[in-house]
Amino acid sequence: MLLNSLLNMINNTFLIFRSISFWLNLIISVLIFGPIAFLAGILSYSTCLKISKLWCRYNLYFLKLFCSLSYTYDGPWVNSSQLIISRHQSAWETLFLAAHAEKPIFILKKELLRIPLFGWCLFLLKNIAIDRSDGVTALKKIMNSCNDHIANKRTLIIFPEGTRVPYGHTGTIKKGIFKIIESLKITSLVLNHDAGKYWSRDSFLIQPGSINIKALSLDYTEEADALNTAIREHFN
Repeated sequence: MLLNSLLNMINNTFLIFRSISFWLNLIISVLIFGPIAFLAGILSYSTCLKISKLWCRYNLYFLKLFCSLSYTYDGPWVNSSQLIISRHQSAWETLFLAAHAEKPIFILKKELLRIPLFGWCLFLLKNIAIDRSDGVTALKKIMNSCNDHIANKRTLIIFPEGTRVPYGHTGTIKKGIFKIIESLKITSLVLNHDAGKYWSRDSFLIQPGSINIKALSLDYTEEADALNTAIREHFN
């Protein structure tokens, strides 16, 4: 019993140390990459995008190297579709998709744009910022932007549950996603994963392990109920 308690204490100490190391690294890397990406983004979207992707990949590598958090991927790769519908459990999948999707475009809270450097780069990368309390107005803004992004070969990334849902829980799929699919009429890629199991939204601790990602190619159909069922079944 005493030995087990000692081992648990040592493991917890290492876990805290590795997690703090990551958060410090995240802040420092923003201070280094942020000004470069911002200044580059004023002149060139593509250069800003390359630097931002490099930052995301660097932090994913840091997570793998220092926090022993890696991933496995099963199914069509993220660049197989310009519309990605993903579960949202932590910040990890945001880093992953920003790093690997072709010209990623996120739908995000407008408050994020106010964050110095980080938020400014989000704006320069042409992400769609909305006020979630606007409801119909926010959806219209998204709809007006989507076709332009698709025409410019960018990848729309949507979290249909609207917010981060803890691992083991199921959120409600918002109806707006079906209006977006109806407007675009393209094949989408549905991603299920368990990132929240290792990186919880309620804790700064990052657990070691391997995140499982399963991708499903979803053909367009006019039947919203069929789309809802397919997305829900894959998420579950």
